[in-house]
Amino acid sequence: MTFAPLALPSLADLPGVYTIRSGESFSHPLALSLLHSGVITEADVRQRPKSELALAQAALSRRWEQITAGMNLFDWNLRIEQAPEHGYPQYLEEHLWALIQTGGGPVTCAVICIGRAMEKLESVRAGLGQTVLATLYDAFRMLPTVCTPRYVLGVAEYLYWYGESDEDEAIKQALDMGGYDTVEELLASEDFFTRDKFFSEMPEWAAQPRRTLTRRQIQLAAGRDPFVREIVDAMDAVWNIVRFYGPFADVRSEDVGADLIDFGLLVRWSEDDMVGRVLDDFLHHAQEGDYVIASSVTPLKIVGADMADWLKRMESTGMLAKAVERVLSLLADFQEPRTLVRVLV
Repeated sequence: MTFAPLALPSLADLPGVYTIRSGESFSHPLALSLLHSGVITEADVRQRPKSELALAQAALSRRWEQITAGMNLFDWNLRIEQAPEHGYPQYLEEHLWALIQTGGGPVTCAVICIGRAMEKLESVRAGLGQTVLATLYDAFRMLPTVCTPRYVLGVAEYLYWYGESDEDEAIKQALDMGGYDTVEELLASEDFFTRDKFFSEMPEWAAQPRRTLTRRQIQLAAGRDPFVREIVDAMDAVWNIVRFYGPFADVRSEDVGADLIDFGLLVRWSEDDMVGRVLDDFLHHAQEGDYVIASSVTPLKIVGADMADWLKRMESTGMLAKAVERVLSLLADFQEPRTLVRVLV
């Protein structure tokens, strides 16, 4: 049988979803595992739940609420599956799957634009915006999938350019198959997506930033501008969590075997960039093959302490996410101060 979805606490009035697609026999080993590993507590049992499944749900709801409490940008909702529909390797029969997904479906996460703030950082010190963004991208890799210009460039390379860094090879093949005499004729006749078009509204380092400044140079820049000082302090908090509060949960989703078509957050350069165009094309393409509606998928053994260990590490991951949110909120909220001009009459 299939159990109906059970609500998990979430923010912004978007309910999480906790679903087990399995027979009733699955609830017993799951509850027993959660009990032995300390996820189910004596207080949970005293509530006299109606079933083992209800007991497991109550314990997981409580733990997930602790992990996500205080988040205001990332949309993380937990879903547990034993027998996913497609895309997963079948040899992991003794595992369940922990999926993190948005509450409203694919790409219903929050959207923020950081271009204006990045340009401000670059105006204070050349390379500062790049350095901050490169560091942020490293932090994103430790979280459920965040859609960024770097991520979307990778999608464009896969979707339009046969895995190449630009459109040259794709143009060659289109010329061979389409009967065009020149590249100009092809581009005039077809809606051909090019690398120049992708970067028409943002610099190339928005997708491929590098750390170009030293720690000393960053601190000197922070001393010249209060906004830069706030950003540097917030980034220091992220770095301290990475150094001292691990280990963190493995959310790389390497065992999925399918495209993930959900994101915990969408970070754009501006509302005019080409991210929306590429994502629309990608979603249509992904739905023709194997895909999973999740920003992270992790296999966990049903028996043993896998679930408890993962939840414990997700506490550290959640702490990191909240520190990253602080940086992103500063970037998204940045407004260049207006210059007042006094006219004397």
